[in-house]
Amino acid sequence: MRKRSKTVVVSIAVLGTLICVCLGGCSDKKGDAFAEEERTTYIYGDSIQEGDDGALLSVRLGVPGACNVEFDTGKSKLRDIRLSTENIVVPDTDAAYVVDYDNLKIKAEEIQKMVEGVFDKSAGIYCRNDGDEYMTKDEIQSDIDMAEIYRKQALEDGQAETAEMYAGDIKNMQARQKEAPDTYTPVSDYGPNMIYTGKADGEKYSLWVSANDDDSTSRGISIMFSPAGDQEKNELSRVDDSVYVETVPESSVGADVADMKNKCTMTENAAESEAMVFLSKLGLSGLASQSCEPVIRRWQNSTFDTVDMEKNGYAIEFGCQIGGIDVIYKDLTAVDNLNTEKGYVMQEGDKMTVFIDDDGVFYARARLCTDTNSYVRKKADLLSWDEMMSAADESIAEYYRRYPTAYSEVEFNNVELLYVPEVDSAGDMQYVPAWVFTQTEGGDVLDAGMANGHISQVVYINALDGKYIDIAETAKALGTWGGYESGKTISK
Repeated sequence: MRKRSKTVVVSIAVLGTLICVCLGGCSDKKGDAFAEEERTTYIYGDSIQEGDDGALLSVRLGVPGACNVEFDTGKSKLRDIRLSTENIVVPDTDAAYVVDYDNLKIKAEEIQKMVEGVFDKSAGIYCRNDGDEYMTKDEIQSDIDMAEIYRKQALEDGQAETAEMYAGDIKNMQARQKEAPDTYTPVSDYGPNMIYTGKADGEKYSLWVSANDDDSTSRGISIMFSPAGDQEKNELSRVDDSVYVETVPESSVGADVADMKNKCTMTENAAESEAMVFLSKLGLSGLASQSCEPVIRRWQNSTFDTVDMEKNGYAIEFGCQIGGIDVIYKDLTAVDNLNTEKGYVMQEGDKMTVFIDDDGVFYARARLCTDTNSYVRKKADLLSWDEMMSAADESIAEYYRRYPTAYSEVEFNNVELLYVPEVDSAGDMQYVPAWVFTQTEGGDVLDAGMANGHISQVVYINALDGKYIDIAETAKALGTWGGYESGKTISK
């Protein structure tokens, strides 16, 4: 297994001698990023290719450890545009590229390899079409049982209207149940938008693979691997009064669970390694581990109160990476000037999360859009930090002139070098290295979970020429622009 170079916050001692004079406000921040414990991270299907002189990008480009500068507001009508951050993130690598790529499409034979990769074929593999109308009698009965619990609780709480709503749902499900099939059928043909079940590590699981099967518009796939046997019932039996159990990353739990001991005996390294084996079974490549955190299993009662919790296992998050630099995956749905009366930018990209404990992988979900096997790399020379910031001084004002924000001031508090999508002159998609400026509110930008934060402002500055990248128009080319007015585009 090949080691993936870590992404580090630029505060390492080697930058102590660098001086940034761009706009007079950037300076080095001394520190020691190597004080934290070293751990192996993994990448599958990609490699880091060395640059001409082998120097890290952060050193070669003269990236500071901190920056506090004002940008020209130009004709943007903003009172102030500022970058104030001690969080400049640069990948620990030495080369960057412009990368042509294709959108991911999946064929029936590839789905077959996925399914037969994770399930024991000798134990039988079964399937049904996706959709409530194809649910089996037992699946519908499980939903009926849960709705009945909530109906009774609503009555106890004096919420007659809510109880009546659940009663109506139960009646509709009982009508569907009469016509529902008894079981899944043995698999004969493979294809998208199917739910497959089989045995994995001796337990029954399901694998759902969703994709648009129209070749003219197909883009991306969704995957979910989840328990399909008695796993949930067995977990519920462990805690009295529980009717629902879920396992979530530690960062998404509101309660303080940092000191809770992890019952999983695996190390993070071992968990990541096992997760990569699972990705290999699915035939997925070009994904790098980006974070690993403990998971919390919590039991809830019929009033949605947590009655018990335990820490057991890890959630490993994977994303696309090219030569040591991550491909962007950010939720821009709350960005002020990208959510207008004309439409909004939908979150899209490549992300997979694998949940694992001592018994193996027990849950996984993914949204994948990039065909990593289609990459065509062209070596790129990046502007120095000073050159980029000088160009950004004009580009950011131009961006906000075209896409006005309701804010009177913008203060970016995070900058990182990532690959972002852009449409080239021929109308094809490519990834280009870009400095991504974000203003995050409501949470700590250094918190990997970003549980309480959202991005309110964002600008992509092309690291090759310092110009802004048009996020909205790129989203339209990708098919990730949710337009409120069909057929209308943002005029230049």
